[in-house]
Amino acid sequence: MIKLKQAVIVEGKYDKIKLGSILDAVIITTDGFGIFKDKEKTELIRSLAQTCGVIILTDSDSAGFKRMSDIKGCVRS
Repeated sequence: MIKLKQAVIVEGKYDKIKLGSILDAVIITTDGFGIFKDKEKTELIRSLAQTCGVIILTDSDSAGFKRMSDIKGCVRS
């Protein structure tokens, strides 16, 4: 197991399952673009970014780049 102090943000539950088998870290899913309607999850990500840092892993498609950009904006707000 690879231990990370940073939280890892991924797109979906299968990404979380796969990474969970090799990482000892907090792993959060975006569950699509619905993440930004979930105030609790947005605040959790912001808090983790400020306290321990976050690693954002998305697919290299247009939706993935959009999510990454949105999450970066959320964290910096």
